[in-house]
Amino acid sequence: MTRSIDRRAASWFHRMLATTALTATAVAAHTAVAQEASSAQEDEAETAAPAADEVIITASRTATNGLQAPTPTQVVGVEVLERQAVTTVMEVLNQNPAFKATRSPGANATNTSSPAQATADLRALGGQRTLVLVNQSRVVPFAPASNLGVPTTTDLNLFPTNMIERVDVVTGGASALYGSDAVSGVVNIIMKKKYEGVEVTGQAGISQRGDYATQRLGFIAGTSFADGRGDVVISADYSNNNGMEDIYSRDWGREEWMIVSNSQRTTPGTPGFGQPAFILSPNVHASLGSGGVITSNIPGLNNMTFNPDGSIRPFDKGDIFGGQVMIGGEGQSIIKGVAQMPDVERFTTYGSIYFEFSDSLTGYIEGGYSRSVGFLDGIAIRLPTITIQRDNPYIPASVAALLPATTQSFNISRIAYDIGQNFYEVTNETPHAVVGFEGRLGGSWKWDAHASYGVNNYASRTFSNPVRANLNFAIDAVRDPVSGDIVCRAVLQGNPAAAGCQPLNLFGENNFTEAARQYIWGSGLSEVKYDQLAFGANMVGEPFSTWAGPVSVAFGGEYRRETQELTADEIGANNGFLTAGNAVPYSGAFNVKEAYIEATVPLARDMPFLQGLNLNGAFRYADYSTVGGQTAWKLGGTWEPVDGLNIRVARSRDIRAPAINELFSPGSNVTNTVTLVVDGVTKSASIPQNTSRGNPDVGPEFADTLTIGAAYRGTGALRGFGLSVDYYNIKISDAITNLSTVNIANLCSNGDDYFCGLFSYGPDTNTADPNDRIHTGLITGSLNVGAFEQKGIDVTLSYASNVGFLGEGGRYSMSASGTYIFNAFVDSGTGAAPVDRAGENGWSNLGAIPRFRGNLSQTIGNRAWELTLQTIFISSGVQDVTYNTLPTNTINDNDVPAVAYFNLFGKVFVGDNKKFEMFWAINNLLDKDPPPIPYTILNFPTNGQYYDKVGRNFTIGARVRF
Repeated sequence: MTRSIDRRAASWFHRMLATTALTATAVAAHTAVAQEASSAQEDEAETAAPAADEVIITASRTATNGLQAPTPTQVVGVEVLERQAVTTVMEVLNQNPAFKATRSPGANATNTSSPAQATADLRALGGQRTLVLVNQSRVVPFAPASNLGVPTTTDLNLFPTNMIERVDVVTGGASALYGSDAVSGVVNIIMKKKYEGVEVTGQAGISQRGDYATQRLGFIAGTSFADGRGDVVISADYSNNNGMEDIYSRDWGREEWMIVSNSQRTTPGTPGFGQPAFILSPNVHASLGSGGVITSNIPGLNNMTFNPDGSIRPFDKGDIFGGQVMIGGEGQSIIKGVAQMPDVERFTTYGSIYFEFSDSLTGYIEGGYSRSVGFLDGIAIRLPTITIQRDNPYIPASVAALLPATTQSFNISRIAYDIGQNFYEVTNETPHAVVGFEGRLGGSWKWDAHASYGVNNYASRTFSNPVRANLNFAIDAVRDPVSGDIVCRAVLQGNPAAAGCQPLNLFGENNFTEAARQYIWGSGLSEVKYDQLAFGANMVGEPFSTWAGPVSVAFGGEYRRETQELTADEIGANNGFLTAGNAVPYSGAFNVKEAYIEATVPLARDMPFLQGLNLNGAFRYADYSTVGGQTAWKLGGTWEPVDGLNIRVARSRDIRAPAINELFSPGSNVTNTVTLVVDGVTKSASIPQNTSRGNPDVGPEFADTLTIGAAYRGTGALRGFGLSVDYYNIKISDAITNLSTVNIANLCSNGDDYFCGLFSYGPDTNTADPNDRIHTGLITGSLNVGAFEQKGIDVTLSYASNVGFLGEGGRYSMSASGTYIFNAFVDSGTGAAPVDRAGENGWSNLGAIPRFRGNLSQTIGNRAWELTLQTIFISSGVQDVTYNTLPTNTINDNDVPAVAYFNLFGKVFVGDNKKFEMFWAINNLLDKDPPPIPYTILNFPTNGQYYDKVGRNFTIGARVRF
C-alpha cells in the first residue's frame, strides 16, 4: 500500500501532535484536583453504574429501574470495553449474538464507499433499522456518496471508548419512545458526565503474520468546579490499523476457494457436464487471462493467450469454466491484490460541561468531533470482452497471419494485474454538539430540553481508477499513415474528447507504455454534506398514585430537520469510471414534528405472587414533510410473582420513514432490451430504464414486534446469579427496496397491473390496433414491496462470586449470551414465496443469519491481576438456503461447519487504587481459519461478517490514572 505511506505518515504526525496537546492541556488543568481517585469512584468505574441521580432506563422514559421496563435490554459495561482492549465500541457490540457485523473492518473489503465505517445492525435486518442514540439523543447519521445501495446509518467511530460509561441495547421495537428507525431495536451509548482525574491509555497490536498492526493512544480527563456545582469531562482517542493484504497473505486464502457457476453442466462432452449448477471448490482462478485470451471462435486462434513477447500459446483453461472464473488452469485469483481488510485511521474527541445553576436547574453542553479515514486496495481492471479491430498495429504477426480475410475484428478477454489496481480513500468527519437544560418543577416532576446540531462531511477519493471512455479510446489503436506512429483512432479522426490519448497494447503483460497507463487512469472525488438539526423537550412526573404506587407519566415533543447534498467530479457524475467511484449529484431534505406520551401504571405490589405488577404503554405521532402523519405505539407489562423474578411482555408498532437517498437519489440510467407481455402479446424492446433511483412517493416501513420473556436476579444463596430468556417476533411490512428490471417485467407479465403501470408505453407502429402497445421506458425507484419476519430467543446468563483461594479481592465472574433463530423470512417483493434465511451463514443475501450464535466470557482475578477467557460460537449452517431446491441451483457442497473462537485477555494492576494497569489480549487464540463461504458476486472466499480473517493477533497496552 505504498500509495498512502507519505500521506499517512503526515496524518499520524498531525494526529499525535493534536492528541499530545490535548493530553498536556488536560493534565495541566486537573493536576491540582486529580492526585488520587476515591474508592467510591473506583467501585463505580468497575461496575459501570452511573450515579444515583443519573439513572437512565433506555427501554422506558418512565421506569425507575430496568425491571419495570417491558422491553428487554442488554447492558455492556465499560469494564468489557477496557478488558478486551478494543478501539471502538463496534468491536464489542458485534460479539453480541443479536448483532450482525454488516459494516465492519472484517466485512468492508468490498465496501468501497465506506471502508472505515462501523454500524450497528440488530437482527441482521440492516443497519438503517437500528437506531443509535447518545445519552438518549440522536446523532447525525453517516450518508456515503452512493446513489442508493448503501444505507444511511450512524457510524460508531464517532465515540471515544474512554468516554463511554456503558451501552444499553434494547432488543425490541422502540419507535414510540424514540421515533423512526428503532425497528430492530436501539443502541444507546451512555457517556460519562462526571470524572475526577486523568486516565491515559496506550496500546499496540499486531497479527501473527505481521500485518493488522494497531496503535492507539487515548485519554479522559475531568474535574468538578465551583464547589461541586459544575463538572467537565473531555476525552480524545486516536487509533490506526494498517489492515490486511489480499488472500495470498493467509494459508486458507492461498487455497483460492470460490463458488463457480457451472455453465457447462447441460452441455454433453464438456468438463462440467452432469455436475451441479454451482461448485464450491479450491484452486479457482481468473478465466480472463493476465496476458489476454482470444475468445472469438476463429480456427487456430480461439482460446489462445499471449506471452510477454507477443507470441501465442494455448490458454490453460480450467476444468470447469464459469464466467470470469474457472476451476484450475493457469493464473491466480480474480481478487489478487484486493485487501481483505481496509486500513483504518481514526481520531475522535468528546466532551461535556454540566453546571448546576440551582437545585432545580442544570445546564449542559456536550459534543465532539470525529474523523475516520479508510484506505482500500481495489480490484485490477477486468475486461471480459474487448473488441480489437483488424487494423490494430499491436496485433502480433502470428495472430494477423491466422485472421481470415473476412474478419474485421475479434474479441479478447483480459485481467490487467500488470496495469495496476484502483485505490479508495474515504474520509468521514463529523462535528456534533448538544446544548440543553434539565430541572425540577417541584414534587416528582422533572423536565429537560435540548437543541442539537451535527454535520457529517463525507469525501470519497478514488485513485488509479480506469476511465471508461479513455480506456475505449486507448484500446482502439491504428497506425498514422503520415508519421507511421501508432496512435489512437479517435485522435486520428480529430475527436476532441480523445485529446491526449495514448494507445494501449493489451497483447501480453507489461507491453504498454507508462503514458498509456496514466492516460486510462483517473482520480475521482465525491462528497456529501449531511446535516441534522433537532430540538426536543421532555417532562416526567407522577401525577397521582394507585393502590400499588405512583403512576409515572412522560410526554414531550421533538422537531428534526435533515438535509443532504451530494456533489461529484465530472467523470463520476456521468458514470464514467469503469469499476466504482461513480455518483450522480443530488440533494434532498425532510423535517418531522413529533409528540409522544408514555405511562407506567402499577397495578399490584407486595402481595402474594404479586410482588409487582406494572402496565406500560406509549404512543407517538410524527408528522413528516415527506410521508405525512405516522403513528407508533407500544403496550406491555411486567409481573414480579416472587422476589427477583420478572416476567415481561411487550407489543409494539414501529416505523421507519424513508431516508433522503431512498426518496431523492437519481440512480443510474441504462438502456437494455426488456421482454414484456403487453396486452397478451410478448414483445421485446430496447428501452431506457432506471430502477436504482429513489422515489419521492415511497412510504414508510412498518414493524409489528412481540417480545415475551423473563428475568431472574438471584437472592440469598443464589446472589450473584442472573438469567433472562426472551422470545421475539418482528414482522416488517412495506420494506423499502429496489427491484430489478427483470423482476418488474416478470411481475407485469404475470398479470400484476401495478407493476405494468411502472412502464411507459407508446403506439405499436406494426399494427393498426391502438390497444396493442409497446413499452418505451421504465423509470421507477424505491418501492414498498419487501417484507421480513424473524422469530428467535435471546438468552443471557451471568454469575459472580468471591473466591477466597485467589487471595485478597479474589473473584470469579461469568457472562453468557446467545441467540437462537427459529425463522428469518425474507420477502424480496419479486412475487416469489418468502425465503427462510435462518441457518444461512453465507453473506450474499439480506437477512441471512446463522441459526445460533453464543458468547461466553469467564473471568478470574483479584486486586493484583485478572484473566478472562472468551468463547464465541457460530453454529453450522449452509452457504445459501436456496441451493439444491431447484435443478437450476444445485451445488456440490452446501454445508458450513460450526466454528468456535477463543480469546484470552489479561490485566495486571500496580499501585494503590489501580493507578497503573497493564493489559494484554490474544484474539483467536487457537489461530482458527475461517471456513470457505465465498460470495459468488464479489468473489471473496469467506464471510468476514461473522468469521475472523486475521488469525491469531496480539495486543499489549497500559493504562495510567492520575
